[in-house]
Amino acid sequence: MLTSMTGYGESTCEGKNFVISVELKSVNNRFLKILTKIPEQISHLQNELEEEIRKRVWRGSVFLAVRFTPTRIADLYEIDEEVLKKYLNKLNKLKHELGSREELLLKDLVALPGVVRMEEELVLGKGELLPAALRATNEAVEKLTQMRCVEGAHLEAEFRKRLSLVSGHLEEIKKQTPRALEAYQLRLEERINQLLSKKNVNLAHEDLLKEAAILAERTDIAEEIQRLESHLLQFVAALDEKDPVGRKLEFLVQEMFRESNTMGAKSTNTAMSQRIVEIKAEVDRMKEQVVNVE
Repeated sequence: MLTSMTGYGESTCEGKNFVISVELKSVNNRFLKILTKIPEQISHLQNELEEEIRKRVWRGSVFLAVRFTPTRIADLYEIDEEVLKKYLNKLNKLKHELGSREELLLKDLVALPGVVRMEEELVLGKGELLPAALRATNEAVEKLTQMRCVEGAHLEAEFRKRLSLVSGHLEEIKKQTPRALEAYQLRLEERINQLLSKKNVNLAHEDLLKEAAILAERTDIAEEIQRLESHLLQFVAALDEKDPVGRKLEFLVQEMFRESNTMGAKSTNTAMSQRIVEIKAEVDRMKEQVVNVE
């Protein structure tokens, strides 16, 4: 079963004092690349969240966006009274020494470093924060995977359709190949005889047949047909594999395109050439689509 590299998934989990949301988007990439956007206060969770993604996703560019929202602000923060008193004493002493009459405002005092601090469990990612973040990530990955599987099923159906068309054209070419070679050899014999008669040169019939056979062999596409058939069978077999096969399919399509190009260059029969053009068109469409397979 194929999996696409294109997908989307999101999930939100609530903790005791916060809400955490995870959003995942993925597009095709030759390798696995994770780009993360995460708030500073929970940035220490980045490695764990990315590791959860790597367990389920093998290829593609994955964009991970995490949102963290405290829901009970007043309960999350506390004022360190000892630190506040030290600031106040120091500032009052400086005011007296400098003879300043400027009033000390509480809003300015609480903005000083260390006066207001967040609960330790949220700062360090302990308690329910990390489990909630992992749960949201797993659910988002599940949705992402489901969408990638649906897209993969569409790709697989499209590939099977195009493989069937290629196989049909190839069967017709195989039927025409013996007659095409025989006709080409006869045309070569006639052409060589015409040229030799103009030059008044005689050539033994056996030598004539030998030269015609050599030239005809250069247009023989039997080997290309055999290799293309092998690639088609390997492609079909890969569609049924459980592991990611995107790179294998890319290689097979490249080889199929190369064989069809060689067939086109060798062919001297109009009907066969038309079939080969159709094969190249189908393989080219597969080449565009296979880059989206994981």
